[in-house]
Amino acid sequence: MASNTTQPPAPTAPAQPATPAPQKKGKSPLVWILAGCGGLIVIVGIVFAVFLYWGAHKLKGYAASARKNPAVFAAKIAVMANPEIEIVSSDDDAGTVTIRNKKTGEELTMNAQDIKQGRLKFKNEKGEEVTFEGSGQQGKEGFRIQSNKGSMTFGNAEGEKPPSWVPTYPGGRSLVTASQKTAEGFTGHYSFQTADPTEKVLSFYERELKAAGFAVERTAMQGMVRLANLNAKADGGKRTVNVIITPVGEMAQVAVQYAGVGSSE
Repeated sequence: MASNTTQPPAPTAPAQPATPAPQKKGKSPLVWILAGCGGLIVIVGIVFAVFLYWGAHKLKGYAASARKNPAVFAAKIAVMANPEIEIVSSDDDAGTVTIRNKKTGEELTMNAQDIKQGRLKFKNEKGEEVTFEGSGQQGKEGFRIQSNKGSMTFGNAEGEKPPSWVPTYPGGRSLVTASQKTAEGFTGHYSFQTADPTEKVLSFYERELKAAGFAVERTAMQGMVRLANLNAKADGGKRTVNVIITPVGEMAQVAVQYAGVGSSE
């Protein structure tokens, strides 16, 4: 006998929330500074090998080539450790090594002539050049990378000065600075740490930027870490400054980004 009992409808699975598309990230300043001159891994790998080996060049037992020019020897070792590149030529007296990317055929020449002054240069076939400089001088300890596309510094090494309309907070301990110039305009970044309260830092930037003709807006970003943010615009948005302050223990880490159209001044 057929049952007249009505069957309940099958449960409907809850709709899955749409997965947001991943946000595109801008290129790291290090990428665009080194772009076109041999690739990040190749250059950075050689640089660190050369500087580390040069710092230990008094060790006994290395080959005659190493005794004659430790920087060139270290570069050769770094190249041989990478199967994607090969040595085209080298000159111990001139302090140069030319390498080739096996995949692209691009050639890159390292010049270690100024290594005793903590300077190392790379140049490709297009004439694009990247210079690495390190300093241990008291008060100027740091590392600097300079190319035709921009510059980047770490620590207290002297870097590119921001435009005159970008305030510089007094007394902060420098962390990183970077700048880039293009046909359209320029962008830059510098960061530092300070023991001053967040409010004091924000008030400084707000005061200085307003005096320079900027419209300034403050926001507080809530989350796992409480951030303080300041946005400033001038000339209809053709010049911008953004300040983000992050508490790190008893210190405040401050990141300042700026951009503009046309000349940096």
